Amino acid sequence: MKILSIATTHPRFDGDSEPAYVLALNRELVRRGHSVTTLVPHAPGAAVKETVGGVRIRRFRYFIPSSAQRLCYNGGILPNLRRSWMARLNLPVFVAAQAGAVARAVAFGSFDVIHCHWLITSGLMGALAAGPARLPLVVTAHGSDVFTENPVFKALDRWVLGRSCVCTVNSCRSGQLVSRLNPQARIEPVPMGVYPERYGRHLASAAVREAIGNGRPQILFVGRFSKNKGINNLIRAMPIIGAEMPEARLALVGFGPEEESIRSTIAAEGLVDRVTILGRVSRDDIPTHMASADLLVLPSIKVEGLGVVLLEALASGTAVVGSNVGGIPDIIEDGVTGLLCRSQDEADIAAKCVRMLQDEDLKRRTTENGMQLVNARFSWAGIGTVMEEILLDCLREPKTPDDGDSRPVGSL
Repeated sequence: MKILSIATTHPRFDGDSEPAYVLALNRELVRRGHSVTTLVPHAPGAAVKETVGGVRIRRFRYFIPSSAQRLCYNGGILPNLRRSWMARLNLPVFVAAQAGAVARAVAFGSFDVIHCHWLITSGLMGALAAGPARLPLVVTAHGSDVFTENPVFKALDRWVLGRSCVCTVNSCRSGQLVSRLNPQARIEPVPMGVYPERYGRHLASAAVREAIGNGRPQILFVGRFSKNKGINNLIRAMPIIGAEMPEARLALVGFGPEEESIRSTIAAEGLVDRVTILGRVSRDDIPTHMASADLLVLPSIKVEGLGVVLLEALASGTAVVGSNVGGIPDIIEDGVTGLLCRSQDEADIAAKCVRMLQDEDLKRRTTENGMQLVNARFSWAGIGTVMEEILLDCLREPKTPDDGDSRPVGSL
């Protein structure tokens, strides 16, 4: 099977801190004997063509000079549009460049199936190309593309779903939103995952723990510095946590448009000596950071497709607390694999963190259960098998929602 994979987020180079789940999934498909070409936007300093793990990666340029390409990466398209006038200038050129790149790939690539990550813009381009080429189209909703309230984006999402064989979703919440957009869409739950063997407590490092604050206990956040992540709420919870656990420290790993706001909150709360901003950390170093912390917190506000960092923490044997939004409850069963807190409620965030850190039996039980969950349901090996079968099914018998083959959203 020859697969054309289209995405807008992808590692730009080895060890990049950009999310790597598209690459991980495609590598699994290659391991199963399939040919995968991934079409993604170019970035300054990135190779136009390369092969990684058997996956052929092709990056299309969308602005000249390359250094002026500001729309993609470094936080994502929507945050970049909000903060950068150059990104807004990039947008119409990017749309045309992506459309042309997809059209050329389909015309000359002899592909069997198209798989698009995100309904907009990748899914839209895939749908425009798949119809004339009579190729089955599979789209994956990652969360941010279907959480939108923009009526234009919702209409485009609905149109793409109507021309797709199947839409895979990374969480039950994403599936519910897809179903609302197009009740006739065939929906299949396929989460993003991790390689469990790359994580574990044995990777804990005294040097890394020192670098992230050397707290007793040490709390960690990993993710984009965006408003939706609720980082400022977590920072404001630290004085409450400190009242119970004075030696507690918080480290923030990531980057994004809210860094200035985060630094302001740290200063305003008088937490400069208790909250450390580490910024970007290489993807290869994340397992060591996870293993060196006592607790990972993901206090997202609304849009959280799944929360892969929770899987990474659990695979590391590190306890987790997350807000009860988006796909987080697909990973955290309250009191079983972690603790759920109320979004934007600093007192509740603090209470759940203190409870997890002070109750050794709860911490041991939830981390053990969490590691079992990751191995059973969120390992890339198993996820690759599921996605392979979905793609082959669409290839054997291409379906559209008009066939009446709507299916309810299952449990991940």
